[in-house]
Amino acid sequence: MKFPSEDIQKKLHGSFENMPVLLQDARRLGCNCVYLISYWEPHYENKGDYEIRRDLGGDEAFKKGVQKIRKQGGKIILYLEAFIITRTSKIGKSHGLDWCMKDARGQPQKYYGRSRFYLMWPGRGSGWTEHICSVAERLVREFGVDGFHLDSYGIQWDLIDHDPRHKSSFNQGAIELVIKMRSRIQKINPDAVVILEGCERTQLLNLCDGGQIESAAWQYSPIRVLNEKPWAKEVKYKAFTSHYSMEEMDQILAMGYNLSLSPWWFEHHVREKDFATMRKRMNDKDEWLKRIRILWNWDNLCYINNIPRPKDIDLFQLRRDLEMRRYTRPKPKYYDTDAYRQAVQAYEPLIKKLLRSGTSVKTQQQYLREKLNQWQKTSF
Repeated sequence: MKFPSEDIQKKLHGSFENMPVLLQDARRLGCNCVYLISYWEPHYENKGDYEIRRDLGGDEAFKKGVQKIRKQGGKIILYLEAFIITRTSKIGKSHGLDWCMKDARGQPQKYYGRSRFYLMWPGRGSGWTEHICSVAERLVREFGVDGFHLDSYGIQWDLIDHDPRHKSSFNQGAIELVIKMRSRIQKINPDAVVILEGCERTQLLNLCDGGQIESAAWQYSPIRVLNEKPWAKEVKYKAFTSHYSMEEMDQILAMGYNLSLSPWWFEHHVREKDFATMRKRMNDKDEWLKRIRILWNWDNLCYINNIPRPKDIDLFQLRRDLEMRRYTRPKPKYYDTDAYRQAVQAYEPLIKKLLRSGTSVKTQQQYLREKLNQWQKTSF
Protein backbone atom coordinates (compact mmCIF):
# COMPACT_ATOMS: atom_id res chain seq x y z
CA MET A 1 0.00 0.00 0.00
CA LYS A 2 0.99 3.60 -0.64
CA PHE A 3 3.63 2.93 -3.23
CA PRO A 4 5.35 5.24 -3.89
CA SER A 5 6.24 7.32 -0.85
CA GLU A 6 4.33 10.53 -0.19
CA ASP A 7 6.76 12.48 -2.41
CA ILE A 8 5.64 11.03 -5.73
CA GLN A 9 7.58 13.67 -7.69
CA LYS A 10 10.87 12.65 -6.12
CA LYS A 11 10.14 8.93 -6.28
CA LEU A 12 9.32 9.01 -10.01
CA HIS A 13 12.09 11.46 -10.93
CA GLY A 14 9.55 13.84 -12.42
CA SER A 15 7.77 11.49 -14.85
CA PHE A 16 5.14 8.76 -14.79
CA GLU A 17 7.30 6.94 -17.36
CA ASN A 18 9.49 5.90 -14.44
CA MET A 19 6.69 4.01 -12.67
CA PRO A 20 8.52 0.66 -13.08
CA VAL A 21 10.66 1.73 -10.09
CA LEU A 22 7.52 1.12 -8.02
CA LEU A 23 7.28 -2.42 -9.35
CA GLN A 24 10.94 -2.96 -8.48
CA ASP A 25 10.19 -1.88 -4.91
CA ALA A 26 7.17 -4.17 -4.75
CA ARG A 27 9.20 -7.13 -5.95
CA ARG A 28 11.80 -6.49 -3.27
CA LEU A 29 9.01 -7.50 -0.90
CA GLY A 30 7.79 -10.46 -2.96
CA CYS A 31 4.83 -8.69 -4.60
CA ASN A 32 4.03 -7.78 -8.22
CA CYS A 33 1.16 -5.33 -7.68
CA VAL A 34 1.50 -1.56 -7.26
CA TYR A 35 -1.17 0.60 -5.62
CA LEU A 36 -0.91 4.23 -6.74
CA ILE A 37 -2.35 7.35 -5.11
CA SER A 38 -1.85 11.07 -5.84
CA TYR A 39 -1.77 10.53 -9.60
CA TRP A 40 -4.38 13.20 -10.39
CA GLU A 41 -4.57 16.99 -10.79
CA PRO A 42 -3.64 19.03 -8.88
CA HIS A 43 -3.15 17.12 -5.59
CA TYR A 44 -4.57 14.38 -3.35
CA GLU A 45 -7.29 16.53 -1.74
CA ASN A 46 -8.91 17.39 -5.10
CA LYS A 47 -11.22 14.39 -5.34
CA GLY A 48 -13.78 13.84 -8.08
CA ASP A 49 -12.19 14.58 -11.48
CA TYR A 50 -9.17 12.22 -11.56
CA GLU A 51 -7.39 13.91 -14.44
CA ILE A 52 -3.80 12.70 -14.79
CA ARG A 53 -1.18 15.03 -13.31
CA ARG A 54 0.53 17.20 -15.88
CA ASP A 55 3.63 17.91 -13.78
CA LEU A 56 4.57 14.23 -14.13
CA GLY A 57 4.03 14.11 -17.89
CA GLY A 58 0.26 13.90 -18.16
CA ASP A 59 -1.71 11.27 -20.06
CA GLU A 60 1.03 10.11 -22.41
CA ALA A 61 3.67 9.59 -19.73
CA PHE A 62 1.13 7.84 -17.49
CA LYS A 63 0.11 5.49 -20.26
CA LYS A 64 3.74 4.62 -21.03
CA GLY A 65 4.48 4.02 -17.36
CA VAL A 66 1.54 1.64 -16.95
CA GLN A 67 2.52 -0.19 -20.15
CA LYS A 68 6.05 -0.69 -18.83
CA ILE A 69 4.76 -2.12 -15.55
CA ARG A 70 2.46 -4.55 -17.32
CA LYS A 71 5.13 -5.51 -19.86
CA GLN A 72 7.34 -6.50 -16.93
CA GLY A 73 4.60 -8.75 -15.57
CA GLY A 74 3.30 -6.35 -12.94
CA LYS A 75 -0.15 -5.00 -12.12
CA ILE A 76 -1.25 -1.51 -11.12
CA ILE A 77 -4.31 -0.56 -9.07
CA LEU A 78 -5.43 3.05 -8.67
CA TYR A 79 -7.06 4.89 -5.81
CA LEU A 80 -10.60 6.18 -6.36
CA GLU A 81 -12.86 7.87 -3.84
CA ALA A 82 -16.42 6.64 -4.36
CA PHE A 83 -18.00 8.43 -1.39
CA ILE A 84 -16.87 12.06 -1.42
CA ILE A 85 -15.80 14.77 -3.88
CA THR A 86 -14.08 18.07 -3.24
CA ARG A 87 -16.50 20.99 -3.55
CA THR A 88 -14.00 23.00 -5.60
CA SER A 89 -13.31 20.19 -8.11
CA LYS A 90 -14.75 20.51 -11.61
CA ILE A 91 -17.40 17.89 -10.92
CA GLY A 92 -18.08 19.46 -7.54
CA LYS A 93 -18.77 22.84 -9.08
CA SER A 94 -20.93 21.48 -11.89
CA HIS A 95 -22.93 18.72 -10.17
CA GLY A 96 -21.98 18.59 -6.49
CA LEU A 97 -25.08 20.29 -5.12
CA ASP A 98 -27.42 18.15 -7.23
CA TRP A 99 -25.76 14.83 -6.45
CA CYS A 100 -24.72 15.23 -2.82
CA MET A 101 -26.55 14.09 0.31
CA LYS A 102 -28.49 16.72 2.29
CA ASP A 103 -29.29 17.12 5.96
CA ALA A 104 -32.77 17.79 7.38
CA ARG A 105 -32.41 21.50 6.60
CA GLY A 106 -31.62 20.77 2.96
CA GLN A 107 -27.94 21.69 3.34
CA PRO A 108 -25.06 19.51 2.07
CA GLN A 109 -23.98 17.03 4.72
CA LYS A 110 -20.45 17.39 6.08
CA TYR A 111 -17.75 14.74 6.03
CA TYR A 112 -16.73 14.20 9.68
CA GLY A 113 -17.28 17.90 10.26
CA ARG A 114 -15.32 18.98 7.19
CA SER A 115 -17.20 21.20 4.77
CA ARG A 116 -14.54 20.83 2.06
CA PHE A 117 -16.28 17.76 0.64
CA TYR A 118 -19.69 16.71 -0.66
CA LEU A 119 -21.02 13.29 0.36
CA MET A 120 -22.27 11.63 -2.79
CA TRP A 121 -25.61 9.83 -3.11
CA PRO A 122 -25.16 6.61 -5.12
CA GLY A 123 -28.87 5.85 -5.57
CA ARG A 124 -31.48 6.98 -8.06
CA GLY A 125 -31.94 10.70 -8.66
CA SER A 126 -28.20 11.36 -8.63
CA GLY A 127 -25.70 11.04 -11.46
CA TRP A 128 -22.85 10.11 -9.17
CA THR A 129 -22.71 6.37 -9.88
CA GLU A 130 -22.66 6.98 -13.63
CA HIS A 131 -19.90 9.55 -13.26
CA ILE A 132 -17.51 7.52 -11.09
CA CYS A 133 -18.09 4.36 -13.17
CA SER A 134 -17.30 6.36 -16.31
CA VAL A 135 -14.10 7.61 -14.67
CA ALA A 136 -13.10 4.02 -13.92
CA GLU A 137 -13.89 2.93 -17.50
CA ARG A 138 -11.78 5.78 -18.89
CA LEU A 139 -8.79 4.90 -16.72
CA VAL A 140 -8.93 1.22 -17.73
CA ARG A 141 -9.59 1.86 -21.43
CA GLU A 142 -7.15 4.73 -22.00
CA PHE A 143 -4.32 3.71 -19.69
CA GLY A 144 -4.63 -0.05 -19.17
CA VAL A 145 -4.75 -0.08 -15.36
CA ASP A 146 -5.82 -3.25 -13.57
CA GLY A 147 -8.46 -1.99 -11.18
CA PHE A 148 -9.33 0.28 -8.27
CA HIS A 149 -9.27 0.61 -4.53
CA LEU A 150 -12.41 2.48 -3.45
CA ASP A 151 -11.55 4.52 -0.38
CA SER A 152 -14.02 4.18 2.55
CA TYR A 153 -16.59 2.34 0.43
CA GLY A 154 -16.78 -0.79 2.53
CA ILE A 155 -17.44 1.28 5.64
CA GLN A 156 -20.28 3.67 4.79
CA TRP A 157 -23.74 2.13 5.35
CA ASP A 158 -27.31 2.99 6.41
CA LEU A 159 -26.85 6.66 5.54
CA ILE A 160 -29.87 8.94 5.28
CA ASP A 161 -30.32 11.62 2.60
CA HIS A 162 -33.04 14.28 2.89
CA ASP A 163 -32.87 15.45 -0.73
CA PRO A 164 -36.39 14.69 -2.06
CA ARG A 165 -35.02 14.13 -5.57
CA HIS A 166 -32.90 11.19 -4.39
CA LYS A 167 -34.68 7.82 -4.32
CA SER A 168 -33.99 4.23 -3.30
CA SER A 169 -31.54 3.78 -0.38
CA PHE A 170 -27.86 4.43 0.21
CA ASN A 171 -27.20 0.73 0.79
CA GLN A 172 -28.80 -0.36 -2.47
CA GLY A 173 -27.06 2.45 -4.32
CA ALA A 174 -23.68 1.42 -2.91
CA ILE A 175 -24.26 -2.18 -3.96
CA GLU A 176 -25.26 -1.13 -7.47
CA LEU A 177 -22.25 1.18 -7.77
CA VAL A 178 -19.83 -1.67 -7.03
CA ILE A 179 -21.69 -4.03 -9.40
CA LYS A 180 -21.73 -1.50 -12.24
CA MET A 181 -18.13 -0.43 -11.88
CA ARG A 182 -16.84 -3.99 -11.75
CA SER A 183 -19.01 -5.11 -14.69
CA ARG A 184 -18.07 -2.17 -16.88
CA ILE A 185 -14.31 -2.32 -16.34
CA GLN A 186 -14.27 -6.10 -16.81
CA LYS A 187 -15.81 -5.68 -20.26
CA ILE A 188 -12.58 -3.87 -21.12
CA ASN A 189 -10.22 -6.01 -19.03
CA PRO A 190 -11.73 -9.29 -17.76
CA ASP A 191 -9.10 -9.45 -14.99
CA ALA A 192 -9.73 -5.94 -13.65
CA VAL A 193 -10.64 -5.74 -9.95
CA VAL A 194 -12.56 -3.54 -7.54
CA ILE A 195 -11.39 -3.67 -3.93
CA LEU A 196 -12.83 -1.73 -1.01
CA GLU A 197 -11.69 -0.17 2.23
CA GLY A 198 -13.54 -2.01 4.94
CA CYS A 199 -14.81 -5.54 5.49
CA GLU A 200 -18.00 -4.97 7.42
CA ARG A 201 -20.74 -5.59 4.86
CA THR A 202 -21.11 -9.06 3.40
CA GLN A 203 -23.49 -7.54 0.82
CA LEU A 204 -20.44 -5.73 -0.63
CA LEU A 205 -17.85 -8.43 0.08
CA ASN A 206 -19.94 -10.85 -1.99
CA LEU A 207 -19.55 -8.52 -4.98
CA CYS A 208 -16.02 -7.12 -4.85
CA ASP A 209 -12.55 -8.62 -5.31
CA GLY A 210 -11.23 -7.89 -1.83
CA GLY A 211 -11.63 -5.72 1.24
CA GLN A 212 -9.09 -3.86 3.31
CA ILE A 213 -9.25 -4.36 7.07
CA GLU A 214 -9.44 -0.74 8.11
CA SER A 215 -7.66 1.41 10.70
CA ALA A 216 -8.75 -0.52 13.79
CA ALA A 217 -6.04 -3.06 12.93
CA TRP A 218 -3.43 -0.41 13.76
CA GLN A 219 -4.72 0.08 17.28
CA TYR A 220 -5.15 -3.60 18.03
CA SER A 221 -3.91 -6.89 16.69
CA PRO A 222 -5.15 -7.34 13.10
CA ILE A 223 -5.70 -10.99 14.02
CA ARG A 224 -8.14 -9.86 16.69
CA VAL A 225 -9.84 -7.49 14.24
CA LEU A 226 -10.18 -10.24 11.63
CA ASN A 227 -11.66 -12.65 14.15
CA GLU A 228 -14.21 -10.07 15.29
CA LYS A 229 -15.72 -9.55 11.86
CA PRO A 230 -19.40 -10.59 11.73
CA TRP A 231 -18.64 -13.12 9.01
CA ALA A 232 -15.35 -14.50 10.42
CA LYS A 233 -16.69 -17.90 11.56
CA GLU A 234 -18.87 -18.49 8.52
CA VAL A 235 -16.82 -17.68 5.42
CA LYS A 236 -13.34 -16.50 4.46
CA TYR A 237 -13.64 -13.37 2.34
CA LYS A 238 -10.78 -11.92 0.33
CA ALA A 239 -9.60 -9.61 3.08
CA PHE A 240 -6.19 -7.97 3.20
CA THR A 241 -4.52 -6.10 6.00
CA SER A 242 -1.17 -5.20 7.53
CA HIS A 243 0.66 -4.33 10.70
CA TYR A 244 4.08 -3.27 11.92
CA SER A 245 4.52 -6.67 13.56
CA MET A 246 6.08 -9.40 11.43
CA GLU A 247 4.66 -12.02 13.75
CA GLU A 248 1.18 -10.66 13.04
CA MET A 249 1.93 -10.65 9.30
CA ASP A 250 2.90 -14.32 9.51
CA GLN A 251 -0.39 -15.12 11.25
CA ILE A 252 -2.40 -13.18 8.66
CA LEU A 253 -0.88 -15.34 5.90
CA ALA A 254 -1.37 -18.51 7.95
CA MET A 255 -5.08 -17.68 8.31
CA GLY A 256 -5.37 -17.51 4.53
CA TYR A 257 -5.70 -13.74 4.16
CA ASN A 258 -3.60 -11.34 2.12
CA LEU A 259 -1.18 -8.54 2.99
CA SER A 260 -1.00 -4.88 2.08
CA LEU A 261 2.58 -3.65 2.13
CA SER A 262 4.22 -0.26 2.40
CA PRO A 263 7.77 1.13 2.07
CA TRP A 264 8.02 0.90 5.86
CA TRP A 265 9.19 -2.68 5.38
CA PHE A 266 12.43 -1.37 3.87
CA GLU A 267 13.36 0.38 7.12
CA HIS A 268 16.19 -1.17 9.10
CA HIS A 269 16.64 0.69 12.40
CA VAL A 270 19.91 -0.68 13.73
CA ARG A 271 22.05 2.44 13.44
CA GLU A 272 23.75 3.99 16.45
CA LYS A 273 21.83 7.22 15.95
CA ASP A 274 18.57 5.29 16.32
CA PHE A 275 19.60 4.16 19.78
CA ALA A 276 20.39 7.75 20.73
CA THR A 277 17.07 8.94 19.33
CA MET A 278 15.10 6.36 21.27
CA ARG A 279 16.72 7.36 24.57
CA LYS A 280 15.72 11.01 24.22
CA ARG A 281 12.61 12.37 25.90
CA MET A 282 9.69 13.08 23.57
CA ASN A 283 9.16 16.82 23.24
CA ASP A 284 6.80 16.60 20.26
CA LYS A 285 3.28 15.23 20.72
CA ASP A 286 3.48 13.44 17.35
CA GLU A 287 6.91 11.89 17.89
CA TRP A 288 5.34 8.71 19.25
CA LEU A 289 4.61 7.29 15.80
CA LYS A 290 8.26 7.35 14.70
CA ARG A 291 9.34 5.82 18.00
CA ILE A 292 6.77 3.00 18.00
CA ARG A 293 7.77 2.10 14.45
CA ILE A 294 11.39 1.76 15.52
CA LEU A 295 10.33 -0.46 18.43
CA TRP A 296 8.30 -2.67 16.08
CA ASN A 297 11.34 -2.82 13.80
CA TRP A 298 13.53 -3.97 16.68
CA ASP A 299 10.92 -6.52 17.71
CA ASN A 300 10.77 -7.84 14.15
CA LEU A 301 14.55 -8.13 13.91
CA CYS A 302 14.54 -10.25 17.06
CA TYR A 303 11.67 -12.37 15.76
CA ILE A 304 13.10 -13.11 12.32
CA ASN A 305 16.66 -13.66 13.61
CA ASN A 306 15.48 -16.12 16.30
CA ILE A 307 16.35 -13.95 19.30
CA PRO A 308 14.05 -14.33 22.33
CA ARG A 309 12.09 -11.11 22.72
CA PRO A 310 11.49 -9.24 25.98
CA LYS A 311 8.67 -10.61 28.09
CA ASP A 312 5.93 -8.40 29.48
CA ILE A 313 6.38 -5.74 26.77
CA ASP A 314 3.02 -5.06 25.08
CA LEU A 315 3.73 -2.93 22.02
CA PHE A 316 0.04 -2.80 21.09
CA GLN A 317 -0.87 -1.25 24.44
CA LEU A 318 2.19 0.99 24.34
CA ARG A 319 1.14 2.30 20.95
CA ARG A 320 -2.32 3.19 22.27
CA ASP A 321 -0.93 4.81 25.40
CA LEU A 322 1.57 6.95 23.48
CA GLU A 323 -1.08 8.11 21.06
CA MET A 324 -3.45 9.10 23.87
CA ARG A 325 -0.61 10.90 25.65
CA ARG A 326 -0.99 13.65 23.04
CA TYR A 327 -4.34 14.62 24.55
CA THR A 328 -3.18 14.87 28.17
CA ARG A 329 -4.33 18.02 29.96
CA PRO A 330 -2.64 20.01 31.23
CA LYS A 331 -0.05 19.68 28.49
CA PRO A 332 2.82 17.50 29.76
CA LYS A 333 6.47 18.48 29.54
CA TYR A 334 7.28 15.20 27.79
CA TYR A 335 5.15 12.76 25.80
CA ASP A 336 6.95 9.50 26.60
CA THR A 337 5.95 7.16 29.44
CA ASP A 338 7.63 4.83 31.93
CA ALA A 339 6.44 1.87 29.83
CA TYR A 340 8.08 3.38 26.74
CA ARG A 341 11.43 3.82 28.49
CA GLN A 342 11.25 0.27 29.84
CA ALA A 343 10.65 -1.05 26.32
CA VAL A 344 13.69 0.83 24.96
CA GLN A 345 15.85 -0.47 27.79
CA ALA A 346 14.68 -4.02 27.13
CA TYR A 347 15.16 -4.03 23.33
CA GLU A 348 18.35 -1.97 22.94
CA PRO A 349 20.82 -4.52 24.37
CA LEU A 350 19.26 -7.30 22.29
CA ILE A 351 19.67 -5.36 19.05
CA LYS A 352 23.22 -4.32 19.90
CA LYS A 353 24.10 -7.93 20.67
CA LEU A 354 22.63 -8.97 17.30
CA LEU A 355 24.72 -6.37 15.49
CA ARG A 356 27.91 -7.46 17.23
CA SER A 357 27.33 -11.17 16.82
CA GLY A 358 29.24 -11.32 13.56
CA THR A 359 26.42 -13.19 11.83
CA SER A 360 24.41 -11.90 8.90
CA VAL A 361 21.33 -10.00 10.06
CA LYS A 362 18.20 -10.89 8.11
CA THR A 363 16.15 -7.78 7.37
CA GLN A 364 12.39 -7.32 7.30
CA GLN A 365 12.25 -7.13 3.51
CA GLN A 366 14.34 -10.29 3.08
CA TYR A 367 12.14 -12.26 5.46
CA LEU A 368 8.93 -10.92 3.97
CA ARG A 369 10.02 -11.71 0.41
CA GLU A 370 10.89 -15.27 1.41
CA LYS A 371 7.53 -15.75 3.12
CA LEU A 372 5.52 -14.38 0.20
CA ASN A 373 7.47 -16.43 -2.34
CA GLN A 374 6.83 -19.53 -0.25
CA TRP A 375 3.15 -18.65 0.14
CA GLN A 376 2.71 -18.12 -3.60
CA LYS A 377 4.24 -21.51 -4.39
CA THR A 378 1.82 -23.29 -2.07
CA SER A 379 -1.27 -21.25 -3.02
CA PHE A 380 -1.39 -21.69 -6.78
